[in-house]
Amino acid sequence: MISNVIKVYKLLIIANTLVSVVITYQVILYNIENFDYKIISILLYGLIWFFSLYKIYNFSKIGLKLYLLLVLLGFVLNILSDPKSFDKIYYIMSLFEHLVIGAIISLSYFSSIKNKYNSKKS
Repeated sequence: MISNVIKVYKLLIIANTLVSVVITYQVILYNIENFDYKIISILLYGLIWFFSLYKIYNFSKIGLKLYLLLVLLGFVLNILSDPKSFDKIYYIMSLFEHLVIGAIISLSYFSSIKNKYNSKKS
């Protein structure tokens, strides 16, 4: 039973990675002519995001804490952003990503997977 949950969990992390690549690519393409601190901060956020996905894929407790912190920071950044400037594909991908993020967090803290984080060192 737990091996099936782990397979679904890892599949969700892979889906989150793919969707995040598409979203980050679209955001950078939209702002490429204004290469400034915003693009650098988006790239930095993206690199840390992908690092946290890698860490939670391998059940790192620090990775999970970093992932949750980045989700909260991303929530604030989404509030401050201008979503009207992007197209429908971006909007749909963003909604899908939020569903996947919710599933990852729920499985991490409220399923038998949480024991995998407690049994491993960071």
